[in-house]
Amino acid sequence: MSRKEYSLDQWLDWMLANHPTEIDLGLGRVGQVFTRMQLDLSYSKIVSIAGTNGKGSTTALLESIYLASGYSTLAYTSPHLLLYNERVRIDGGNAEDSLFITAFNAIDLAMGQNSERISLSYFEIGTLAALFLIAQHKPQIALLEVGLGGRLDAVNIVDADVAVITTLAVDHVDWLGDDIEQIGREKAGIARSGKPLICGELQPPASVAELSAQQGFELYQINRDYKFACQEERDCWSWGGRSATGELVEFSELPLPALPVQNAATALQVISVLGMPCDTTAIKKGLQQASAMGRLQQVNFQGTPLLLDVAHNPQSAQYLTQALQQRGLAGKIQLVLGVLGDKDCAGVIEALSPLVSHWHFVSLDVYRGQSAQQLKQYLASDEQTVSCHAGVEAALLKAVDLVGSAQRVVVAGSFVTVSQVLEIIKRDE
Repeated sequence: MSRKEYSLDQWLDWMLANHPTEIDLGLGRVGQVFTRMQLDLSYSKIVSIAGTNGKGSTTALLESIYLASGYSTLAYTSPHLLLYNERVRIDGGNAEDSLFITAFNAIDLAMGQNSERISLSYFEIGTLAALFLIAQHKPQIALLEVGLGGRLDAVNIVDADVAVITTLAVDHVDWLGDDIEQIGREKAGIARSGKPLICGELQPPASVAELSAQQGFELYQINRDYKFACQEERDCWSWGGRSATGELVEFSELPLPALPVQNAATALQVISVLGMPCDTTAIKKGLQQASAMGRLQQVNFQGTPLLLDVAHNPQSAQYLTQALQQRGLAGKIQLVLGVLGDKDCAGVIEALSPLVSHWHFVSLDVYRGQSAQQLKQYLASDEQTVSCHAGVEAALLKAVDLVGSAQRVVVAGSFVTVSQVLEIIKRDE
């Protein structure tokens, strides 16, 4: 069968088998194919979003606010949880199979033939597909989530009008190392001279400001150039920052979003400098409507409410703990946890410990999957109630069976774990 006749699933299988390595950082190959494609992206304002945690939430917040303001949008995110189509959203809806198929055909052609053939990874092809769809649909605003790092990520083949670093922490050590200064430099590598970089990390490494001075991009730093304050008792928050011309911008009595307020504050600073204005009414509506799959996501399974979160490193696990403590759930969680072996499992478990009434550790039967017994060894105390399960479904059923009226079932630890629970819920419907 010719690839021109492939379905989306066949294209995805081909993409997985096409390149010798899953992750292949560097802009040389993907940049060559991008040049061959001659895509015109000039119609769109482009925001590139890097960060250890919070990329998906910040993207969702920006998308929601801009849509509420009446702008056309395209958002590119990864990974997906249920369908590949989730990776490109056009005006808030998942892109159709046919759009991806057209894009993949164009990319395959641009990759060349025989000696001129250029091999690309799954993520690189997916990124080019998103850029192809931007060129086709000409959204007013294109939001591009970086996959890994920043400087050498495929997203960085385009020049962003505004670059964003959401948070910074040690993660993906095999690729980015464990030096937070170097991680800061890598992520700030998506910024361009003369353009803004919005940094939402509360304690940024010095390397970000150093790179700003060297390369001439304008750094907007949280708690210096923009600030936020929550009024929990009134269920609202306020924000102050500055525009691209240095003017003070303020919003008060904003509704608390379902996503992290810190990321919402960073999103508002992006809006203040991008040059696509949004009024207060649209901002409030966008904040109220913003959601992201796998981020504090509330679902039901067999009549039991579940909360799903892809927290998979200590920083994101700490945020999840704080969010649930604020809801009065400390010590009341039946936690289904599956973590990949290359993560800081001990740090994740330590961060989540204040929440847990009963641990349900899961063995993930995937590449890099950690076993339930290995996870159990990271517990600091032998006194905690623990169950080890061979798979996600067994753990979920046990947690649902044991949950008390004052408790909640929470699923966390990886995109894989949350994805499998969503598959189970979908099958059960």
